[in-house]
Amino acid sequence: MHVSQFGIIGATSSLPAKIKILSALLLIVSVIIHYEKYLGISIEHCPGVYRPAEDTFLLMDHLIPGNRVLEIGCGTGIISIYCARMGRKVTCCDISQGALDCAEKNAIRNRVSLNIVNSNLFQNIEGTYDTIIFNPPYLPVEDRFENSEQWNGGSDGFDIIAPFLDSADRYLEDSGSIYIILSSLTDLVSLQNRYKKYTFKEKAKESYFFETLFLFQLFKAVHQD
Repeated sequence: MHVSQFGIIGATSSLPAKIKILSALLLIVSVIIHYEKYLGISIEHCPGVYRPAEDTFLLMDHLIPGNRVLEIGCGTGIISIYCARMGRKVTCCDISQGALDCAEKNAIRNRVSLNIVNSNLFQNIEGTYDTIIFNPPYLPVEDRFENSEQWNGGSDGFDIIAPFLDSADRYLEDSGSIYIILSSLTDLVSLQNRYKKYTFKEKAKESYFFETLFLFQLFKAVHQD
C-alpha cells in the first residue's frame, strides 16, 4: 500500500487519518469485488489479506526470478503464482494463516504448486534461494488498528524491513538476488548505509503525488580484503 492512494481523500489530511479512511474503503471494495486478473493470473481476494496494488504490479512487471524462489509475506499469493507459472520452484510464507489459506486457494485456482509455510519472516524457512521477494509494510506510521500490519512500517518505516535485511543474506545463494519494494517516504540513504553487506540496485520506480515507489534488487556485496 502506498500513500498516493490517499490523494482522493484530501491533501490536508494527516497520513494516519488517510490510512484509516483508506482501510475502510478497501474493506467496502473487497466486499464488492472478489476477484481480479493480472498477467493472466486470476486472484480471489480474501478478508484481512493485502490486496494486490501498484507496489505488487511494479514488482511483477520487473521481476526476473531464478530457479528457486522464496517470497516473504505472500498475501494472496499472486507473485508466487506468477513465478510458479514460469516453471520456478516456489516457497512462500506469511505470518497470517488467513493469507496462507488465500494463497493456497489461489494456487489451486491457477493450477500451480507452491510450498506454503507459516513463518514470521525467516523463522521457519530452510535452505537457500536464488531469488527472495519481499513487498514489505513500508509506510512510516505506527498504527495499531485492524489490518494495519499490512502497511505499518513503524516510525521510520523499517520495523519489518530491518529484521528482514538482517537475516536475508543467510538464505540467499551467493549468485542470487533480493527484490524489495521501498518508499521515498523513508530514509533510503540511511538504510543503504546501514546494510553495506548488500549492493542496492534500483530496478524500477513509479512516482505518485505523495511518494515514489522503488523496486530495488539487492545482491551480496563483494568485499575485497
